[in-house]
Amino acid sequence: MPLEVGDALGVIEDALPDDWGRALIIRRRQLHRAQQSASFLLQELAEHGAGLGAIMFARGREKPPVRAVGRKFDLATLAEAAKRFEAGLEADPEGLQMLFAAGSSLGGARPKALVSDATGEWIAKCPSVQRDGRFDMVGLEAVELDLAERVGIDVPAHDLHGLGNTAQRALLVERFDVVGATGRRHMISLKTLCRERPGAYALTCTELAEVVRKVTAKPQDNVQRLYQQMVFNAALGNTDDHLKNFWLVHDAGGYRLSKAFDPVPDVGGRREHTMAFEYERGAPTCSELLRLAKRWNVPTAENLIDAVVTSVDDFAAVAAARGVPPSNIAEVGADIARRARRLAPRQRQRSPAPGGQLPG
Repeated sequence: MPLEVGDALGVIEDALPDDWGRALIIRRRQLHRAQQSASFLLQELAEHGAGLGAIMFARGREKPPVRAVGRKFDLATLAEAAKRFEAGLEADPEGLQMLFAAGSSLGGARPKALVSDATGEWIAKCPSVQRDGRFDMVGLEAVELDLAERVGIDVPAHDLHGLGNTAQRALLVERFDVVGATGRRHMISLKTLCRERPGAYALTCTELAEVVRKVTAKPQDNVQRLYQQMVFNAALGNTDDHLKNFWLVHDAGGYRLSKAFDPVPDVGGRREHTMAFEYERGAPTCSELLRLAKRWNVPTAENLIDAVVTSVDDFAAVAAARGVPPSNIAEVGADIARRARRLAPRQRQRSPAPGGQLPG
């Protein structure tokens, strides 16, 4: 699939921050609306050597500063600064500078930061006072990553980290764009590869699969991995399955689908996915996903679906082990159970319930 000028611009846009990073830059530089453009944001990234993937920025003819690693921060201090920032409170210049250095290049809407420790390079995700409400979102994301790993989905290393003397935690997720101490991997989003433009959005999962088949070095392996992620999103209620949550990364073998990241349950009661599985955006049935597998030539689809449905049976136990509040477990678990019933293969749906009676 030949690249066009728009694709090159899309790759640059991939490297720009989303809501959280842009908010930091705008507040720090006091940018008015006319200045909140890509060119101004690029200048900020150039000044600080920020950016994900292998694209770095510099002013004029300067050589881009290669900073492949994050910095060492105290997570409790960082989370408190993020909390004050979200609440619109005045932050001391040192706290704002810490937030900017740690998180101005990152995407997404919730507070996060690039951090480093003796074990590697991480994205630290902090609780959001604006968006999380009564839900322990960092705990729930850790649970979904745990369950994805159980069914063989390739996910980054991850763990929860306590924030000082509070009951809150940060979720540390290993970066997959960094290689060693100084190297980086090229990354490109499916938003760019699908040439998403205003009025021309990729609407179905099949459009993603077609692009993955054309671009990746091992097409069938990567299409099957994409299918498995789609089944998992359907079962766990990850309705935030937009195109910028799917990336390709480059290594010695060529481009491949990245590790799965940002799986979060449907705590807002949205129910509809960003991407349609076939023609609808609601929770799919097993038969719908099997038809999708036939179109994508995924031979082990029924086994993949059954493995995912089996794994979500453990949601409550895994969530309790991760310290998620019981009220969250009950509410999210109810939505997951509803989705699992729609996904369960026919023979499981008709299996006898305790006492020998077929379930109603």
